[in-house]
Amino acid sequence: MRLFFLSLFISILQLASAQNINSPIIRTDKITIARDTYGVPHIFAPTDPEVAYGLAWAHAEDDFTTIQTLMLTGKGKLATYLGKKGAPIDYVVGLLNTKATVMAQIDQLDPVFLQLVRGYLLGLEAYAKVHPKDILNKNVFPISIEEYLSATVFSVAVFCGVDKALPKILNGTIPALPGFTGEGSNSIAVHSSKSASGENMLLINAHQPIEGATAFYEAQLQSEEGWNILGGLFPGAPLIFHGVTPNLAWAHTVNLQDKIDVYQLQTDKQHPGQYKVDGEWLTLEKRKIKLSIKGIPFPIYKTAYTSIYGPTAATPSGDYFSMRLPSLMDAGALQQWYAMNKAQNFTQFKAALTQNHLPMFNIVYADKNDTIFYISNGKMPYRNADTSYHWNSTLPGNTHATLWTKFKPLSALPQYLNPKSGYLFNTNHSPFLATAENENLNPANFDAYDGYELVHNNRSRRAKDLIDQLDKFSYADLKRIKFDRQLPATILYPYGFTADTLFMLDENKYPQYATLITSLKKWNHQAIAESNGALIYNLAYYYVPKLMKDHKNDKLTTKEAVATFEYIYQFLMKNYQRLDVTLGEMQRLVRGEENWPQSGMPDVLAAVQTEPFGDAQRKMNSGDAYIGFVRFPKDGSLPLIETVNTFGASSVKGNPHYADQRALYQAQEVKKMTLDKEEVIKKAERTYHPQ
Repeated sequence: MRLFFLSLFISILQLASAQNINSPIIRTDKITIARDTYGVPHIFAPTDPEVAYGLAWAHAEDDFTTIQTLMLTGKGKLATYLGKKGAPIDYVVGLLNTKATVMAQIDQLDPVFLQLVRGYLLGLEAYAKVHPKDILNKNVFPISIEEYLSATVFSVAVFCGVDKALPKILNGTIPALPGFTGEGSNSIAVHSSKSASGENMLLINAHQPIEGATAFYEAQLQSEEGWNILGGLFPGAPLIFHGVTPNLAWAHTVNLQDKIDVYQLQTDKQHPGQYKVDGEWLTLEKRKIKLSIKGIPFPIYKTAYTSIYGPTAATPSGDYFSMRLPSLMDAGALQQWYAMNKAQNFTQFKAALTQNHLPMFNIVYADKNDTIFYISNGKMPYRNADTSYHWNSTLPGNTHATLWTKFKPLSALPQYLNPKSGYLFNTNHSPFLATAENENLNPANFDAYDGYELVHNNRSRRAKDLIDQLDKFSYADLKRIKFDRQLPATILYPYGFTADTLFMLDENKYPQYATLITSLKKWNHQAIAESNGALIYNLAYYYVPKLMKDHKNDKLTTKEAVATFEYIYQFLMKNYQRLDVTLGEMQRLVRGEENWPQSGMPDVLAAVQTEPFGDAQRKMNSGDAYIGFVRFPKDGSLPLIETVNTFGASSVKGNPHYADQRALYQAQEVKKMTLDKEEVIKKAERTYHPQ
């Protein structure tokens, strides 16, 4: 009998232990959310899961709708809210089968990390219970950890190129996925030896959509377990993606290595449902994806296929193509970010990177110990070196020779540590042009099949020109470079119209367009709101790619240049009845019912990308977004931080922080931030518990 009770007691202890792993202890009265004067949440709690709970609550207050759409994405239920617009995304989630990746790997993930995620999900569910009228539909809650991680794997895969490859495979029948595209970013790390003040400095500057699923949200997260970080995250994230801790800081920029391979399978009508690999016919795995679409009373079923290469789709002509992505083979990206968040020094930060879960993004780093670092990060496979395979194009899906299975170590990636030049930078350009010419890495020493960029873009060329003028970097210099709105002397857009044909037309031969041609020739390459030349060039930028859609080369002909000026002339006369329109009259920053003139254009350092806004204007939808400047004082005190976001902390109309940073952003000014809990609490606009 004693043995029975002892066994029962042990079982109870084991059950309690398991429940503790599944459900972290959350004491809401110990969680403090301090909103500063700009509404930015600073979350303080004893444990990391409690901080994540507080972050979920605070972010839900500011953007509950977007967070819920991410949760529906992980469930493959976005169409139950968005209707037909959400169905393509649900199909892609089912096709990629991201939940299967999570289910296969979840037992291998760090239990401490899983506790963090559970704390976050508990915070979302608690907020939903208190605000039931704000729940989008019955499919959002409850959220399993597997569904949540499935959404993150999907998001990472889209960043790695699924949104571009799949529509091509399907011949355009499914549109590019909305809200998940990465648009660039800038970062500069300055070593104390190059710094006028002797301080290590870092620029954090994301170029992202300014609203929606990948718009940056700013927060500080601090626990009593060694977590203290301020920075940017996307809706639905339980941690910071890039930012600053008391000891170090890092920034991400999008890199363009070859992160996805597409294979055409060998099939024929005599072997339906099969494909041939090395002479053997294999069965093409088939699954049915159930799509529940708002407004349609019955489910729609779509077929998804899988080959040994990966998720597979059929073209309208009946050909089959497979996609293979490292990002679909790894559910641990958030876990690596968590380790980066908790790192106390460069050694620990580098150890976090060696997890090799994060399959994309450049990382530019600086810390208080006179270290700067840059790596073109990625989860790069060992690809077959046979020159008959074109890894940047479609690959044969009929041989194991193209089927890679192993990945390179972190040491095989392009990286720099403390160059003598004293600076590192990236603006989505080549990792082999990251510092002074004599210290740049040689691309010949790296695998060409990794697909690294090899050239400058407009932002990197302009930044390098400005850097080369400096003997030492002052803090003012760092700001000046970041906020620069000028294209370089030689413009480097991919289309041939940029630096020659448009500028070389003889205005005397085309009197109707002479005013426009002359204005463009006199333009100083500055993308400022008051400029007519910037307006003309901006209109050309968006028109010429359409004109050259079927071009066999990248050179704009004289005839096409004249056609471009004709388009600009007709557009301005129709919509403005004059030609001296300025960039800011057409290009607007829009928030709710208000809009303002907006400077900038694609690929200047203060970049702006736009979409049509009515018939006569364009509105900014992406580009220069979350901006942070970090300095590490020589006395070892907390870093000096200044930041600005495009609009404000809240996405809720009527909230006082809906657009209160907008004026700072447009004036290219910043607000002071701190990691000092005592100072935050003292100056907070309000403090409260999530309950």
